[in-house]
Amino acid sequence: MNKFVILIPSFNDWDCLNLLIPQIDYAIKDINNEISILIINDGSTLKNNLFFKKILKLKNIEVLNLKKNVKAQIAIATGLSYLKKNNFKGGIIVMDADGQDDPKNLVDIINEAKKEPEKTITINRTKRDDGLFFQILYQAYLYITFFLTWKYLKYGVYSYLHFTSLDKILSTNDINLAYVGSLAKHFRKKKIIYASRKKRILGKSQNNYFSLIHFALKIISVFKNRVLVTSLMFMLFNFLLFDFNVYLIIILLLLLFLNIMVFSIATKINKSELVKNILANVDYIESVKN
Repeated sequence: MNKFVILIPSFNDWDCLNLLIPQIDYAIKDINNEISILIINDGSTLKNNLFFKKILKLKNIEVLNLKKNVKAQIAIATGLSYLKKNNFKGGIIVMDADGQDDPKNLVDIINEAKKEPEKTITINRTKRDDGLFFQILYQAYLYITFFLTWKYLKYGVYSYLHFTSLDKILSTNDINLAYVGSLAKHFRKKKIIYASRKKRILGKSQNNYFSLIHFALKIISVFKNRVLVTSLMFMLFNFLLFDFNVYLIIILLLLLFLNIMVFSIATKINKSELVKNILANVDYIESVKN
């Protein structure tokens, strides 16, 4: 396999990209493959100010502009759908625009991909440079999602896919809910590369705690049927072992509320006109000049 494209969803992250892309170009300087970047501009409200004095290794830097903001998960799905429609034949690396996904890991990703091109690769986080409160929330998220979905999702969007995997990952609306959840559901056997997650390269994150909780619910929604089965098994187990009490009523109500939320989130995405024809949101594509 000779060709790779790095797919980066972005909303108003132009300044970050101006710093990140030269770092990517430097990180891959010794790799003898054709490597391009496709930025998915997710309806940014700030003007595109991308400018690079000297790019040596990257073959192309292109921006796929979307008409409206659809959030990162659907932006990733749009990028993958665009590559599929245009018959891209090669490896696809998805990474964040804020610099928290270390470009230095690209060498390991590409080298591993060349050994087994059709095997999906995830970058599992060994360390995060976040505040204590966020790290506590992150650990809670890991354990709750594991309990409900039976998946220990210690990775983000930083990952590798072979072009032959596009049919599988785009075959359902799971990817529009959560790319991470879709990877876990559709690709059981994956290669793992362990890496630390860096601090944001510039500025403040656009996410808040509410948006992170909502994102966790969207990941859980990918496994809605499994969540329902887990909930029923948990309730049955408690009813058999314990007397009916206030504790059980509270747990029952919480699980009921969770399942209603999970199914409503999944239903809303499935009925969305936008995801039924995801490429209709593409406005135009432009090349970035050095």
